[in-house]
Amino acid sequence: MSILFYKKPDYRPKNEGPLNLQKCQKYVEKTKECKSEIPPDLSFERIISNKALPPCSLQDFIDYLAYVTNDAENLQFYLWLVDYHQRFRNAPPEETALSPKWNFDDPQSSPRHSSNSNYSAIGGSDKTLSILGVKDFDAIEEEDISNASLIEDPSRGDQPSPYTATLGTLKFSEIPLAEGKPPDGHQRRSNNAQPFRLEINRVITHYIAPGAPRELNLSHKDRAAVLYALRRTTHPSAFHPIKKVLDLTLRNQSHPNFVRWSICNGNKPWTIFLRTFAVCNIIIGFAIAILLTLSHVSRWYRILAALEWWFGITNLIAAYQGLCVLLLRRHTREVRPWEMDEQGRRYGASDEEAALRHSKVLYEDTKSRWPVKMELFGPPNTWDKESWMDRYGMKSIFKKTFEKEVPTQEQGLHFMQNRIVRQAEAWALIITIPLTIFFTALPKGNLY
Repeated sequence: MSILFYKKPDYRPKNEGPLNLQKCQKYVEKTKECKSEIPPDLSFERIISNKALPPCSLQDFIDYLAYVTNDAENLQFYLWLVDYHQRFRNAPPEETALSPKWNFDDPQSSPRHSSNSNYSAIGGSDKTLSILGVKDFDAIEEEDISNASLIEDPSRGDQPSPYTATLGTLKFSEIPLAEGKPPDGHQRRSNNAQPFRLEINRVITHYIAPGAPRELNLSHKDRAAVLYALRRTTHPSAFHPIKKVLDLTLRNQSHPNFVRWSICNGNKPWTIFLRTFAVCNIIIGFAIAILLTLSHVSRWYRILAALEWWFGITNLIAAYQGLCVLLLRRHTREVRPWEMDEQGRRYGASDEEAALRHSKVLYEDTKSRWPVKMELFGPPNTWDKESWMDRYGMKSIFKKTFEKEVPTQEQGLHFMQNRIVRQAEAWALIITIPLTIFFTALPKGNLY
């Protein structure tokens, strides 16, 4: 009987206002209350490590956050932070020793020299970092480097750390640091001895500082605590409050919503068309039953209406979940509007295989690999001026409805989609049988 009441993951709406651990805990409670389980193949860890296949790959996750929920900066920063943990661990010990581990529970570690909150109270991110091969940093000794600066001063001959460079499609922006405004009261004096200092400055001006191009939705307390810590160390532990908030948000809000959204294999115009088509089939079924009832032919011919009812109800229930049975049987989905490059479509016949293949991006001085197409540092994540917007707007409603199809490869997604279809077929059968019995039992009308 469970197939009759199967539900895809519940939608988790965003909390209003800045994020903090208390608000993120609501996402955790919502996840525990949710009765629909996400298959292990679509777990958060597999998607983040890019082990899931399209349309649930890491690139698809980034596209969803960029074009649907408009909060891609959370995942962009999260990916950088995981990579930063790895590169900091692989840096020479004589350099990392200059950036001691930061303890937010220490009263002397807060901007007001008071304990704000216990950031170790809620777990979750350590599990992800462990899966991705990131270790903790308890072995690093703490040193007093309170004179460390926040911003490099080019006039003093400051040079970027050799560990800040990356290769491949994951690259740091060349936007001058002067474009980002550092928080008031931060020192201008440089400390070249700290590793990754220039990279940390870019992170601050792009993600953390108030008014940053990709400003994270942090509470004032967490933002102040992290900025205060980054003035004194470049140790990854200085990002601990952000890491907790982002991990809980991505794991318990963004990830379930992404899996729920991925189940839909058709665009909105196609879904509307499919629902209309299903309703028409149901109406045709009633027309057949009524016409045969009013005629003098045998009542057993009225069973033919059951085929239209079952087919129409099945497609209507599946379409209500955003799923097209025909596309599922063909193991395909429609191309998203933003999956188009300058030449036309992102998944052309010549590059379809290459687009679905897991490419590898090798970082310099690290073994981290993120096969994603994005820039970690750059302008805000706005897409209203991208080229695909004009091309898609000029398309006719017919072309928007019958969009090109691309393969779906993720078996975990197929499992969830098949359960939804089985549920739709079961409910359609339950509804069709009484209707068929009712019309079959009616006496002949003998009107013609």
